[in-house]
This record gives sequence, C-alpha cells and structure tokens, in this order.
Amino acid sequence: MRIRMGLLQVLVVVGMAVAPLADAVSATSALASSPEASLGASDASANAPNDGAELRFMDRPVVTFRGTLGGATPEVRAARAQAVLDSLPGSTFDLPVDVLHASLGGVSGVAFRVRDRILFALTTDDLAPGDPRSLDAVVAEVKTNLQTAFAARREQLHWPTILRGIALSALGAVVLTMFVIGIGRMRTRLETRLQTAFEKRVLQRTARTFDWTGSAVHLVHQVVQIGAVCLALTFAYLYLIFVLMQFPASQPLAGRLSDFLWTLVDRFGIGVAGAIPGALTVIVIFLLTRALQSLVNNVFDAVQSGRLSIPGMHPETAGATRRVVSVVVWGLALTFAYPYMPGAQSDVFKGLSVLLGLMVTLGSSGIVNQLMSGMVVIYSRSLKKGDLVSIGDATGMVIGVDALSVKLRNLAQEELTIPNAVVVASTVRNFTTQGRGVAISTTLTIGYDTPWRQVHAMLIEAATQTPQIAAEPAPYVLQRALSDFYVEYEVFATLRDPSTRFAAISALHENIQDAFNRYGVQIMSPHFEEQPHVPLTIRPENWYPVPARAPVDVGGVPPTSAPSQTSQE
Repeated sequence: MRIRMGLLQVLVVVGMAVAPLADAVSATSALASSPEASLGASDASANAPNDGAELRFMDRPVVTFRGTLGGATPEVRAARAQAVLDSLPGSTFDLPVDVLHASLGGVSGVAFRVRDRILFALTTDDLAPGDPRSLDAVVAEVKTNLQTAFAARREQLHWPTILRGIALSALGAVVLTMFVIGIGRMRTRLETRLQTAFEKRVLQRTARTFDWTGSAVHLVHQVVQIGAVCLALTFAYLYLIFVLMQFPASQPLAGRLSDFLWTLVDRFGIGVAGAIPGALTVIVIFLLTRALQSLVNNVFDAVQSGRLSIPGMHPETAGATRRVVSVVVWGLALTFAYPYMPGAQSDVFKGLSVLLGLMVTLGSSGIVNQLMSGMVVIYSRSLKKGDLVSIGDATGMVIGVDALSVKLRNLAQEELTIPNAVVVASTVRNFTTQGRGVAISTTLTIGYDTPWRQVHAMLIEAATQTPQIAAEPAPYVLQRALSDFYVEYEVFATLRDPSTRFAAISALHENIQDAFNRYGVQIMSPHFEEQPHVPLTIRPENWYPVPARAPVDVGGVPPTSAPSQTSQE
C-alpha cells in the first residue's frame, strides 16, 4: 500500500510541473485526497460518449480517450496530449517510452512519459465498451503505437530519407510521363485506324441506305477518349500513392488511398461477378423477344401484302396493329427482365423509376389522348396515305398517318399537320374513288328572269365538256333554294380521277362561264331595293330557250304540269 501511495505522489509532483497534463494531476490528486471525489469522476466518465476523441501523431493512431479525467473531457485531453507531443524536441524521439502504474479505490491509472516529461494519462474509463482486453494490454498497444510514431518522426527528420524520397518521386514522375505519352499515342493510332475504316465504308455504301458507320465511329471515338483519360488518371493516382509512401509522415495517407483503391476494385469485381447471372438472363429474354418480334413482323407483312388473310384484320390496319403488338411484346419483355437488370434493386434505380413514372403520369394525358385518337383514325379506315381528304377547313392529299397526327399536302404544296384528336372531332370527307366514284359540285345563283330549264341545260353542257369528268354517271343539277331574288343551282358530276379534283373544279367553272356567255345569259344575282313595275315571269313559249329542249309529244309547248327532261334527278 505504501509503494502505491509513493507512485501516486510521484505522479502528482510530475503532473504539477507539466501544465498540459493538468488533467492527470487533478485525477491523481483527487484519488489521493477523497474516495468520494474518485467515485464522482468515475460516474462522470461513465456518462461520457463511447466514441471518444482519438489522438494521432505523425498521422498515426496512438490512443482514444473516452473518459473524463479531472473535469477534462476526452476532447480536451486529446488536445492537450497533442500539444505535448508537438512540442517535444527532436532528441526526445530517440528515448524509450516509460509507463507509470497507479491505482486507488478500485480506479487504475497509467501515465506515459519520456524521460521527465509526462505525455498523457490513461485510466480504465478509457477502455472501449465491450472490449475484453485488460488495461495492461491496452497500455502495451498504446506504447507500441507511440514508439511507431516516434520512429516515423525520426525517419522524417533524417535527411537521407528525404533525399531518397525526392529522388524516387522524380523517377516516378518520369515513368508517369512516359505512360501518359504512350497512352496518347495509342489513342491517336486507334482513332486513325477507325477513321480509315470509316472512309472505306463511306466509299462502299450507297446513297439509298442509311449507314450507321459514322455514328458508330463517333461513339467509339468518344469511348476511346474517355478510356484514355481514365487510364491516365489511374496512373496518376498510383503515382500519388507511390510518392506518399516515400515519406514517413505521409505513409498513413498513402495506405488509406491504397485501401480505397483496392476496396473500389474489390467492390467493382464483386458487383460484376454478381451481375453476370442477371445479365445472362436479360440477354436470353432479349433474344427470345427478338425472335418473337421477327415472327410477328412476318405475319403482319404477309397480311399487309395480301398473302395472308386473318379474320378481323385488314391490310390498311396491319401496320398499326403490328406496332401495337410490338409495344406489348417488348413491354412484357422489359417487365420480365427488369428484376434481373444489374442495379435494378438499388435505391438510385428505384428513385429514377419513380421519377420517370411521375413525369409520364403528369405529362402523358395529352399524349395518351392523341395515341388513342390515332387508333380510332387508323382502325376506322376513314383515310389512308394517298387519299384526297377534307378535314375541317383543310383539304389535301394524305402523306402520312402517324401515331400522333395526320399530315396533308394541300394544293399550294403546304404540309399541314393535324393532331389525331382534332381529326376524330372533325368531319372527314374522303374524295378518293370508292364504289361508283367521287362527285364534285359547284353552286351558283341566277335570277328568276332566266328559265330554269335553260340554266339546267347550260350547266350540264358545261359539265360534259370538262375533260376530268366521267360520262357515266351523267351530270345532273339540283335547285337547292328559291331565295328572295334568285334561284340557287348546284351541278354534280363524277370525276375520272379523284386526284384531279381541284383542276376539275377550275375547268368546270371555266366551262360554265363559256356556256352562259355563249347563250347570252349573265351570271349575276339580282337584288331589288323596290318592287319592280312589271312582274318577273316567263311565258310558257319561252320556257325552252337554247340549249334547253322541249318534249317532242307536245310540240315544244308543254303543259305547265309536265316536268322537263333536263330537270329529272
């Protein structure tokens, strides 16, 4: 008991002489003076955090403080010990590290010193929770850590070590430069070979087929550049580790960088090895889906060309049905392959999937509407490519029926794009020949002072003289309205070729003007501001002026109830 008390007194005296280690002095003084104070310090350290404060010297771990000693927290104790170690003179690192053991009231403490300088103190409260080692084992480990750090400090202050590190670093820089130059030359040679192969391919390809060589070479060019940069950065990273290893002060940092690199390589290798079964499964699903897609394409190509007949499927809708089936097939394939894709179960992949799903949900209402309207347009077979149609105010030739819109080219050679939703909501007039043919018509108004039989005859004569109009069925005229000042006539005729609709209407108008001028009838709609003095009526003997023809059986003057041949419709 006396021996232990003597050691504690030595600790107190030495601690009082060293200001940075006042925590050790306070602890040992409290232990020597009052058991109650010792118990209070033990309770305070028990409530301290378990992670503690680590003491490092020369970037090497020495000890971790976890208990409170003399009112000083682990962080304060670590800062004071760090200040003591940094203030040690260079000759101190050649001396051995001594330890002083002391205990009182069940609390054990150890002080580390070099010659007459106390470095720091360690108590049982500094042991890690759950650590089965004793205080003596921890003290031995801490002493070894101190000696290792002191040896590194001695080497760092040794001029031959510094000169050797500088020389090896310079040699490594030369080797790194040679590697970077070699990488650059390899990249240039590879790009030159790819460019030569591309030029040969360009000379051999035809203008009618699209060649993917240019895009592939550009992609490979980018991949080669990225690979060269990554390889150069890898060599630079290895050179940095090599340089840091040459100096004792930076060797721990070099070890951490090396561990990070090998951990990254190990993680990448394990990830690649673990992804191989899933990648093989995805490849098999892709190949099976591609084979099924080829079968679907062959079937629908045969239906579209008329070589195969399937109930309920028409050649006009075969292309659209093929696209729908292809989307369904590939959608099912993606659904089956998704769990096997590398990284599909990662949080990043799941978050990206949720983001894309949210974007599609918020922004797809208009697209889905257009797609469904496109299905209605296609499967209703109301129009197809090459038809002459009128959709609302737009009239022209159909040059494309897409999933989202219908494209027309009008008479002015303007391309019109009409959304499918507008097409479905509008009245579509298809002027392409179907059945007996496509009719054209034109309307004009003539006053009541002109015999209607003469107007009928002139309109039919003008229609028969139009070259784009077919002889059968014969043109005919309808009286559409008896207005206040004039009669509204409309002549109908059938086209030989629906694509000549606009030219036929223009020619019909020209012939109507010629016919009315030839027979001296003006094309003008009268409007009266006052009642005429003489009623505008036509006497029966003037009902059939040329080119109208009277019925033969009544001698040219038919009864008022007899219909004219030219007015029968």
